[in-house]
Amino acid sequence: MSEPEYALGRTAGEYDRLIEQAELMRPLTERMLNAAGVRPGMHVLDVGCGVGDVSFLVGELVGEHGSVAGVDVDQAALKVAEERAAAHGSENLEFRAGSITSTEFDREFDAAVGRFVLMFVDEPAAALRHVHGALRPGGIVAFQEWVGDVHGVPSGRQPLLSSMLRLFAETFERSGAHLHMGLDLYARMLEAGFEPDPTPIAEIGLYTGDQLPGARRWALFARSMLPKIVEYGLATESQLDVETLEERLREECNRAGGVIPLTVLMVAQWARKPEPS
Repeated sequence: MSEPEYALGRTAGEYDRLIEQAELMRPLTERMLNAAGVRPGMHVLDVGCGVGDVSFLVGELVGEHGSVAGVDVDQAALKVAEERAAAHGSENLEFRAGSITSTEFDREFDAAVGRFVLMFVDEPAAALRHVHGALRPGGIVAFQEWVGDVHGVPSGRQPLLSSMLRLFAETFERSGAHLHMGLDLYARMLEAGFEPDPTPIAEIGLYTGDQLPGARRWALFARSMLPKIVEYGLATESQLDVETLEERLREECNRAGGVIPLTVLMVAQWARKPEPS
C-alpha cells in the first residue's frame, strides 16, 4: 500500500501555518515530553520533524550537552528548518532527509519523538518497530496524535465550526490518513515491542471567540486543505469562502457564547524500549 497523502499540502503557506500552529501546541507537547522523561543531556530523534518546531522544543529541553536529529521526507520543509535553526543559533540540532520506516542511523538515541506523524504512515506499527531499533535499551518513545472526529463542538450552537471540523475529518479519511491514530498508539507501541505507560495524556485546548488564535487556526487550516477538499469533491471554493471564514467562525462563537478548540482530541502516549533481561 502507498503512504497516505498529506492533505494539507507542502507549500510555503502550509509551512507558515505549521510554525504558527506550533506556538499554540507547545504547552501540550511540552507536557508530553516532560511526562515521558525527556531530560537534559539526552540525544533525541525527531521523526517527521517538518519545519523543525518539535526539534526546537526538544533542543531546549536537552540543552547544550544533548542533541536532536530531525528526519523528514519533505526536503523543502527541512530547508526551512535548517534556515530557522541557523537564524536562532541552535547548535544542538541537525536535520536530514529520510523516511520513518527506512532511514538507518549510525548511533543509538536516548529518545524518539513525533507529533502528527504516524497518522500519515501506512503501517504505524512497522514504523514504530524501525524506531525501536534506533533506540538504546531503556530508551523513550513519545508521540502525539489526533482522534480526528472528537472535538466537543455542539453542532446546534456552532454549526459552521462543527461542519468545518467534520469536513476536515472526511478529507483526512479520503487521503488515507489514520483518523484515530491517537487511540491506536498504545496498541501499536505494544505491537512494536515497547512497554507503553498506561496513563497517556488526552486533551483539547480551547479558546474563546474573542481570542484571535482560535478562529484563525481553523481558517488557516481550511486554506491549506482547500485544494484536496476540492479535488475530492467534498466542497467547492465558493462554499468554503476561506477569505471570510475566520471572521464568520469568530462571530458564530461569540453569538453562541461558546469556545473554539485548538485541535480535535490529542493523545500523547509514551513508552520505553525494554532493558535486556
